Amino acid sequence: MTYENMDEYKFMEGILGVKSGTLPNTIFCMLGPDGTTRLSRSGRGPFFAYANASAMASGMNLLAAKYPNAQKNALSDSQLPLVKRVDLALNVASCDNRMLIVTTAADKPSLKAVDQKLLSLSWSEQFAGQFVYGSTTKPADLKPLAGTEQDKAILVVEPGPYGVSGKVVAQLPAAATTEQIQQALAAALKNFEPLVKSHRSHIQNGYNLGIEWESVVEESDAQSVRAKQAFRARQRLQQ
Repeated sequence: MTYENMDEYKFMEGILGVKSGTLPNTIFCMLGPDGTTRLSRSGRGPFFAYANASAMASGMNLLAAKYPNAQKNALSDSQLPLVKRVDLALNVASCDNRMLIVTTAADKPSLKAVDQKLLSLSWSEQFAGQFVYGSTTKPADLKPLAGTEQDKAILVVEPGPYGVSGKVVAQLPAAATTEQIQQALAAALKNFEPLVKSHRSHIQNGYNLGIEWESVVEESDAQSVRAKQAFRARQRLQQ
């Protein structure tokens, strides 16, 4: 997991048990259905708890067997799995190589009705985990999404390589039926080609383009901060 606000930062500090103000950018821990009970060792990544992918899969199966009721309800929830802000959702979608769905309306009651139309589809076996979701009543939040039409309430977006822009590949009105939405999402997934990124060149090109994600909470990962400083120093020498 990673953080995008101070509440999440403090929660992760508690999970990892580190000194205040020293949290790394990412941490790993298996949690129970209550979202707080630790079921594995915590660390910077899965390798702190599991030797390899096979060990992790076996461990997850053992943990899942302890929570049969959670397994029954695995693909159901009372809410759409929304990221708090559209710009953050766009960034997450790009990082995870997933398509983004943005719902939009003029007011919160109308937006809630649109979100409700997506609820069952978002947790279905066909679409669970396939999309990142964002929601807004602010037209300004849609500016980075090329091709947005004013009268549409559900936007299916292909994120750009750096998560600061996106292209609308399908859009539907608030009156769209569940069948119409399902067909649009299925078609978008079929045509979606996840980007293949080289870590080193991706970072270098991002710096060259002047693109850098600024977290709401100041970065405290000493390893990451040092790496960025060293990279920028090398860039200056090459100029």
